[in-house]
Amino acid sequence: MIPVAPSIARLLERPDPERRLGPFLLIEPLGRGGFAPVWLARESYGGTELRTAAVKLFALDAPGPDLAGRGPSPAAALRRRSVIEEARLLCQVEHPSVVRFYALPVDEEHGVIGLAMEHVAGVSLDRTLAARGTLTAAETLDLGIAIASALAAVHRAGLVHRDVKPANIVDAAGVYKLIDFGIAAADAPIPRAPAAVREPERARLADLPHALVRSSGTTLAAGILSAGAGATAAPTDALGPIFGTLGYIDPVVLATRAPAAPASDLYALGATLFECLAGRVPAALPAAGGLSLSGEILDGRARPPPLLEVAPGAPRALARLVDALLSPERRDRPAWAEPVAIALEQIRGELAGGERALPPESVGPFRGLGRFDEADRDVYFGRRSEVAAAVEMLRSRGVAALVGPSGSGKSSLARAGVLPAVGEGALGAWPPRWDRAVAEPGADPRAAVTAALSPFLPRAPGLLPEEIVAALTARAQAEERGLILLLDQLEELATVASPDGREFTVALLCRLAEHAIPGVRVLVTARRDWLDPLLALGPLGKVLVRGSVLIEPISELAWVAVLEQALAAYGYTLEDDALKEELTAELKEAASAMPLVQFALTELWDKRDALNKKVTRAGLRAIGGIAGALERHADATLRALAEGRPGAAEAARAVLLALTTPQGTRATRARAELARGAGSAGEEALEAFERARLVVAADGGVTLAHESLLARWERLRAWVAEAREDRLLAEELERDAARWGASPRDATPWRGRRLAFGEALRRRGDLRVSPRAAAFLDAGRRAERRAALLGAGAVAAVVLASAGFGAAYLREVRAREAEVLAALRKEQASRELAEEQTRNVQKAQDRIDQLLRDLADSPTKEAVLALQEQIRQRAGAPPSAPAPRGPAAPPPPAAPAPRDEPPGPAPAAGARPGLRVETDWAESGPPPAQPSAAPRPALDVETTW
Repeated sequence: MIPVAPSIARLLERPDPERRLGPFLLIEPLGRGGFAPVWLARESYGGTELRTAAVKLFALDAPGPDLAGRGPSPAAALRRRSVIEEARLLCQVEHPSVVRFYALPVDEEHGVIGLAMEHVAGVSLDRTLAARGTLTAAETLDLGIAIASALAAVHRAGLVHRDVKPANIVDAAGVYKLIDFGIAAADAPIPRAPAAVREPERARLADLPHALVRSSGTTLAAGILSAGAGATAAPTDALGPIFGTLGYIDPVVLATRAPAAPASDLYALGATLFECLAGRVPAALPAAGGLSLSGEILDGRARPPPLLEVAPGAPRALARLVDALLSPERRDRPAWAEPVAIALEQIRGELAGGERALPPESVGPFRGLGRFDEADRDVYFGRRSEVAAAVEMLRSRGVAALVGPSGSGKSSLARAGVLPAVGEGALGAWPPRWDRAVAEPGADPRAAVTAALSPFLPRAPGLLPEEIVAALTARAQAEERGLILLLDQLEELATVASPDGREFTVALLCRLAEHAIPGVRVLVTARRDWLDPLLALGPLGKVLVRGSVLIEPISELAWVAVLEQALAAYGYTLEDDALKEELTAELKEAASAMPLVQFALTELWDKRDALNKKVTRAGLRAIGGIAGALERHADATLRALAEGRPGAAEAARAVLLALTTPQGTRATRARAELARGAGSAGEEALEAFERARLVVAADGGVTLAHESLLARWERLRAWVAEAREDRLLAEELERDAARWGASPRDATPWRGRRLAFGEALRRRGDLRVSPRAAAFLDAGRRAERRAALLGAGAVAAVVLASAGFGAAYLREVRAREAEVLAALRKEQASRELAEEQTRNVQKAQDRIDQLLRDLADSPTKEAVLALQEQIRQRAGAPPSAPAPRGPAAPPPPAAPAPRDEPPGPAPAAGARPGLRVETDWAESGPPPAQPSAAPRPALDVETTW
């Protein structure tokens, strides 16, 4: 036995508590494959044990003692990176029949990497065969389908198992699991200098004792190849050990030391199926004293005996498939694991009485913009892993959801993959038969679901959700027939479904998801970009999250395999390898747009060379390549429709827009509805689109063939964008009109701007407005007119009611204005009079001042009297008579002064008194007589207003 790598040996020599790789404590060995021991381990964190696992150990340095003491080299560094990368890819493989991988702990210091995987509790197939000898044909088919499907997932990841055998297949509670994966880079030594490497020679093996069956390839490398007379072997020091188990190793690997390939796993699967039916490996032949291993069969110089010779009771179709898998040369075996799984399913169906045939060659293996259905399952390639993942989810949950982007093939996966698998018993032995029902929610999800259930549950349309669940449960128990309901395009619950239908469907799905009811399952498909609105529908969000299986578009490499498998199903091939490379390059650019690729491949199939069974380069040129085939086809259809037909382009636009929603998804419309909206020209456009496979029939009418038209056809995408605002308004109008029609009192007709927009939409005629919506707009217009009339009447009433009060008020205002004007005029007159009086006083004062100046020089009595008389005359007073002699009369009372003034000071003794002249403008009179003896007073003029 070749020893393990020094780094692994040092790890395993540590004391038990220290024998740890990352969080995994290695407990005891479980087995060994090649240089990689497998240990049972406990995964723990902080003293808390999480779970048990199987950890397979690989060395980051080279195995074998020949490298001891050698330091790191570029080749060793490359090998190290390869080990880690291959282990990382292996951890990404997900399939129900592939052991689950947990982690990739790495000990860089000691050069060890571990592949931590699920520790499967179950019974290995080799123990079952040791106890029973053989399996029945049905059991063999079930096992073969599971392992072939698992290998398809492994190979699609670019990996090879390299040791498929009964000991690595475990029956875990009815599910077959493939365990004990290897890492090719970890088992290969670092190559020596190129000069030391020789081209391998084909080994010739002698017959071997049967006791060596199931010996490891490393034992062969240690010396078995040299056993027996005439045996030759290629040198092992240059090419390294042989990985695998004797009896199941690909003869090409054993004889030439070529690296293992997917075809190597298929040979091992064939050997396992042979043993299940015959009770021995293909290379075990009768010999004296028992069985021996034929060297010619082991190294590929001879074919194994046909299965029917060893196991005459095996189904003929199954025997032919096993014989093909055991062909010594890889080119004669099936090229991929997926067609093997499909072939095994076909055989199982035939044995159950359901013989199937491929779709006619005129239909072919591709579906353009359509979807694959159950009848197409035998040409539905590339999705074995997803089918198995969905089935695994349905085993434990009542509702499973296929969630992926638009155009990722969810509907085809459900219809051509999951439903047929469930129908053939993939969910277990009970119930033995399953019926399938399919529905799409549409505008009335309740009607759609109950109509799909009616063939199996006639009373479904009148039942509540909880009653439907109870009736389906009772049916499964009474009839021993299961029922799986496919609810396709679940996003319609959030886009076009009525509120009542949405509520019913959500309640039904939640009831069915409460627990996995035996014999009742639901599968839904949903677009990933509409997941948020769906998650917002109450408890449905939890149902979808817990049961989701994520679906991605097929990769470019997988597309090449799908193409070759599909062509091979009808006996066709590509014209040459150069065409394959050309198609590979084009598929790489368009792989994510699956409907586009399917459409282009359908067009390419139509251009095939049927006589020579070839797909040609000329055909690829004729369709214009992969990327532009769909848009060119759609534009050509539209041009041909519009030529020579006035109004055809507008009618085509109206039809296509009617088959979409404002949110940019597909819609289903009745033909009569389209005819009413677009007229006879619309009917012609619809027929042309159907002939071109751009429009297809659907439940309740017609719809676009695929949503990829909305993403890849530039003209349609532009039309949808242009009409989006109007269509959203029209959708709101129809919704409000429906509420108004149901209850006019509870719904208010549109007013103002909304009414104006709605009427403009109706006038333009780009979108058809239903009679109910038109009546709704008319009601809004009438309501506005009534409101306008009521408003005008109210204004008039207010004016009339206030007319009398206004007139009285006006008269009062005018009267007050007159009073104010009169007061102003009177004030003005008084001001003018006062100013005139002031001027007169000033003039009088000026004259008096002049007279006083004149009297200053002649202060005689005569002069004074003359002056007084003169003053009187100028003032207009009559001349006074001479004063009589004798006693003087008392003076008249003086006029009151306008203001109080303090009396002036008394004249000083001996002073010259002044003359006082007193004038009363209001009332004139003679001045009082002055006594003759009195002294001559100073003159003072006092004016009183």
